[in-house]
Amino acid sequence: MGFLKKLFGGGEPKKYVDKQGVYFYVECANCGARVRVRADKQHDLQNSEGGGYEWHKTIVDSRCFRRIQTVVQLDANYQMTSHEISGGRFLTEDEYLAAEAAAAAAKTRAEAAEVGETE
Repeated sequence: MGFLKKLFGGGEPKKYVDKQGVYFYVECANCGARVRVRADKQHDLQNSEGGGYEWHKTIVDSRCFRRIQTVVQLDANYQMTSHEISGGRFLTEDEYLAAEAAAAAAKTRAEAAEVGETE
């Protein structure tokens, strides 16, 4: 039985872990749109003089299309040590996920209210 589970993938699905990416979460100062950005460890990060890495990125959100300029310093373990940003602010992953969940709940409530009005 264990052979069949291994062969056909029975059991709990494994969660995908992106080992090559570092994720950053940004909120636009103009419209409040939240953006999740992936930096590839091999191609997007530059070696820093202090032994860590540096990442320069211009981010454009999908709502107002304003530029958000960022410069991030990372240590050797890819943890953010300092950052500069203009046109927005950095969010933690928890802040990003909570804001996205709240927005999805608000959208669901609005859609439910529309359905209730049309009936």
